[in-house]
Amino acid sequence: MQNRKNILTYMVAPFSILVISASSSLGVQPQVYLGKLTHGEFVSCDGQILDPPAYAVGGTWVLSIDAMTQPQVPPPAHLTMVVLRDGTNYLAFPHIELTPVSLQDGIYTYAWGTQVTATLDTNTTPATFAWHVVFDDNCTTRSYASLTYLGVANN
Repeated sequence: MQNRKNILTYMVAPFSILVISASSSLGVQPQVYLGKLTHGEFVSCDGQILDPPAYAVGGTWVLSIDAMTQPQVPPPAHLTMVVLRDGTNYLAFPHIELTPVSLQDGIYTYAWGTQVTATLDTNTTPATFAWHVVFDDNCTTRSYASLTYLGVANN
């Protein structure tokens, strides 16, 4: 069973790249960033960063940003992300449609629902990625109120 999970983890990201590439051949090329999740930050219910964190974070992400049609107006984006928790499969997001929020000085900000913010900073080398979630359950389910998965681009 563990091997099947590992195989799925390593197949989701390349498959997503193929889907993005196929859809982009119909028009203007999107910007595609891919990379790895390097770590996570967790903020406790009291507002303090947990040290050590709630768990170790790893995984992969692919962010495809549609071609810009207007200067400084963020285009739609699509995210694929596989999250590892303490070295084992935890979450897989095969294709998320992100809602544009802002584009300012090379920093793209997107939302997914009301609790998630995704940010890509293209000013750094390599580009950096953050997936920030604020939970609204008043800490009844977990010992932290928010988490951020952080990563760097391979390209």
